[in-house]
Amino acid sequence: MSSDLRASMVEREPDLHDYLDVLRRRWWVVAASITLALPAALGISLLSPPVYRGTTTIVVDRSGASLGLLPDLTGFSQQTYVDTLAEIIRSRAVAERALDRLPAPTSSDRERVLERFRKSLRVQRVRGADLIKIEAEGRTPEGASDATNAVASAFVSWHVEARRSQAQAGRQFIEGQLAGLTRELRFAEDSLARHKTQGGQVALSEQTRLAVDKLAEFEAQRRVAGAERQGVEASLRQARAVLGQQHPTVPSSFVTAEDPVVEGLRAELAKLETELAGLREQFTDRHPRVLATQARIGEVKDKLRQQAARTLAAQTATLNPLHQDLAGQIIKLEVEQHALQAREAALALAVRRYAGDIQTLPPKEIALARLTRDLKVAEETYLLLSQKLQEARIAEASVVGDARIVDRAVPPTTPVRPRTSMNTLLGALLGLMLGLGAVYMLEALDVTFRTPEEVGQALGLPVLAAVPFWKNAGKPQTPDEMQLVMHRHRRSPFAEAFRHLRTNLLYLSPDRPLRALQVASPGPGEGKTTVSSNLAIALTQTGQKVWLVECDLRKGGMHWAFQPAGTGGLTELLVDGLPVDRALHRTEIEGLWFLPGGTPPPNPAELLGSQKMRAFLEHGRGQADMLVIDSPPLLPVTDAAVLAPMVDGILLVINLPTTPRDAALRARHHLDAVGAKVLGVVVVGVPTGRRGYGYYYRGYYGAESEGKDNLK
Repeated sequence: MSSDLRASMVEREPDLHDYLDVLRRRWWVVAASITLALPAALGISLLSPPVYRGTTTIVVDRSGASLGLLPDLTGFSQQTYVDTLAEIIRSRAVAERALDRLPAPTSSDRERVLERFRKSLRVQRVRGADLIKIEAEGRTPEGASDATNAVASAFVSWHVEARRSQAQAGRQFIEGQLAGLTRELRFAEDSLARHKTQGGQVALSEQTRLAVDKLAEFEAQRRVAGAERQGVEASLRQARAVLGQQHPTVPSSFVTAEDPVVEGLRAELAKLETELAGLREQFTDRHPRVLATQARIGEVKDKLRQQAARTLAAQTATLNPLHQDLAGQIIKLEVEQHALQAREAALALAVRRYAGDIQTLPPKEIALARLTRDLKVAEETYLLLSQKLQEARIAEASVVGDARIVDRAVPPTTPVRPRTSMNTLLGALLGLMLGLGAVYMLEALDVTFRTPEEVGQALGLPVLAAVPFWKNAGKPQTPDEMQLVMHRHRRSPFAEAFRHLRTNLLYLSPDRPLRALQVASPGPGEGKTTVSSNLAIALTQTGQKVWLVECDLRKGGMHWAFQPAGTGGLTELLVDGLPVDRALHRTEIEGLWFLPGGTPPPNPAELLGSQKMRAFLEHGRGQADMLVIDSPPLLPVTDAAVLAPMVDGILLVINLPTTPRDAALRARHHLDAVGAKVLGVVVVGVPTGRRGYGYYYRGYYGAESEGKDNLK
């Protein structure tokens, strides 16, 4: 294989087949993960208590809804009012009210129960309709329906109370004012009666009576305007407090004087109120000029509300739906507050003017005029406030909720959790994902090589052969069958790999043929003995005379495969001077001679590095076409490194599933340190399913079986 071809194979990006190869090697991890996850998910589902869910529906009547100025201005009302109510249903206030309607938990568990209750609550607007669907959970069917109905009832009551809260605040303020005004009226009546009794018959002129009546009328209107302003301010404080709970950073005022447009509108409003007060001195409330001025005042108030709403919308690009209604109501209240302040100031000017006219009267008439004025002011104020109180009561009573329950929840028949089938499927998917993750984590942590190309790249050596797994199907495995596959199963992919290795060796150095070839591996059990035996058999099939020499003098195992007749071997040849022709044993394979290791000596490294060993190798080069030397592993002992400089080349055997990377690299460094000539790498244990290694043999050698092999 050329270096360019090998580099192109190593540097290519992994494709789907590479990932499938990883799964094929570690399929048992995925299977184990799914096997554990499936019963775990099934057990959790069967042991979990059932959870039921009740459902109720609320309809929203938006025709009478008081949505506030801001939604009207921005166009949000029709789209988000129902969404706003849905957000309110999810709020803590409604949840607390609902919890109060259910069996009360202990005080220590209330907060935990409340949070769990809110998490289980589902609120969703029905698409394309003004309907809100509420779902709540319970451990029993009755508990689920009761919880759902409790949420719906709590929301409806909260909604009505919230809409009545501002009207209630204004009504309560007027009632407080009337209580004090009743005492003031009685005191004025008593004072006037005493004055008439003590002062005699003092009569007021017609002009004075008219002035007193006007003064009393304007003073009463001023006081009523002040009372209305204070009622509006009470409602304003309450609305700001509610908005502050939803949105902590509430501005002190939406109708701010810093805006020049707002300041101009406020000035125009004050001017119109002063003009209206002057017109009322001359005309009745039904006069066209009075009505026109009132209409202009209404227009200015609308402009002022709209300008404040534009400013708020510009400052808050994405206003929370929960804040829209409150913000719009606050703007309306602030505009009304400014209008009442302007009216109160205009009426105060008129009162001061008429009070100045009275000061020009004689002393006796002044006292009588003042007492008469106080009584008339009290009477007028009492009448006006009584009228306002009735209006406030009617307004408060007329406030009804625009949300009502359509369908009350009934006990459900089937639980919503646990969903055994879904949980089992999810458990299987989770097991699959965990298994895949474990597979690729193990692959990332794997210290062995993945492909023969990776072995060649890491060691900087050519891969001369990739030997697949082997299993003699249908027969019990014996040591000789494991070794001599090349002789007994010539039409297998395993045998074809050794023919490929033989071809590469024969053409590796055509000018200087190899005569002494050493086969070594980094550690024991990595297949060097199998490679040595089958390579020797493959060489004999080309007509060569091959000596297979067992140089593993510590734990040799080739005698299981070849069963030599005598007990003599390499040890006896080197120590006792046993002749070569008596140490060699003819095998049943034509052209193959086997030299066993013999009796294990106490100093194998010294024997293999001796001059006698060197002389034996020289003798063998003259008697045989090829010497295939099976040496001990490189890392545990130094025997192979001692022998390496005496041979023509070394084959380094790497077992793909078991040889660690660092062991292979250290073996290569050991050989480089002694100046050995490493010809290349023989990779054993290659899966036959991997593309390019057994893939092309299955259809061609259909009669042969292939599989795993316990390599020595």
